[in-house]
Amino acid sequence: MAEKIGNKIIRLTEVGSTNTYLKENCDLLKQHGLVVLAEMQTSGRGRAGRKFVSLPAKNITFSVVLHPNLPLAEVQVFALMAGVVVARVLETYVDQIRLKWPNDVMVRGKKICGILLETITITEQHFPVLILGIGLNTKGFLIDYPKELQTVITTLEAEILRSSNAISESEAASYLENETVFQQLLKQLECCLEEFSYDAATTLRSENIIDGRTALLQEWLKRSQAIGRKVRSLNNVEELTKGSGTVGIIEGLTKEGYLRIRTESGQILSHVSGDILEIKEEK
Repeated sequence: MAEKIGNKIIRLTEVGSTNTYLKENCDLLKQHGLVVLAEMQTSGRGRAGRKFVSLPAKNITFSVVLHPNLPLAEVQVFALMAGVVVARVLETYVDQIRLKWPNDVMVRGKKICGILLETITITEQHFPVLILGIGLNTKGFLIDYPKELQTVITTLEAEILRSSNAISESEAASYLENETVFQQLLKQLECCLEEFSYDAATTLRSENIIDGRTALLQEWLKRSQAIGRKVRSLNNVEELTKGSGTVGIIEGLTKEGYLRIRTESGQILSHVSGDILEIKEEK
């Protein structure tokens, strides 16, 4: 991973999906750090085929090509890394940020950012190439979004206004520039990649030294406030529809970035894919 993140940026006015654009232009996948940024996505996608709603000039939607040189079983951690990246940037503007496994960033319990990690195999690379897509709601207010989303999402502009009574809507809009936030995200992603590649084994042994992967997972857990939460682990749409699945308590993460859940029978389950629903205890 010699090239810096954002060493080349392709800027598009409108595209179906920045992830799809990269998959349809395979030569671009040879370039680690290449970024595709779109002012508007007409067919933005989230995990499990869900739709990401994009509004003109009100979201930051982009995808990054990554060459981590890791086997497929170890790349899930990059979705968690992206959550940490977004949280670090957002906390310079607002508070009450929380990460939700595997790919959502929440503010006050509402979704502000979605992440989509996809793997591609190309002949020139021995290991999978990653396409990391990020969609962040920066500008606008709930009234700008479809009615069915207004109770579950938020925007950075709305949260800045909510947290500060001293500024007006026009001041918040001028304070919040998409290009500035975009560049902050790229810079923080580069920092996280450098931290992740840090290998404690090559340094002087100390009780206080941990490797980059462990540090990243610990930061994600802290920001997610996940440990101790009672959840329902769902493996497919059928379980989601029926309200079935496995109930347990989150105990942590595996080294690959999967959730470790202790079931009601005491078994430790590694939740690799599917939805996680929080179960709120009745008081």
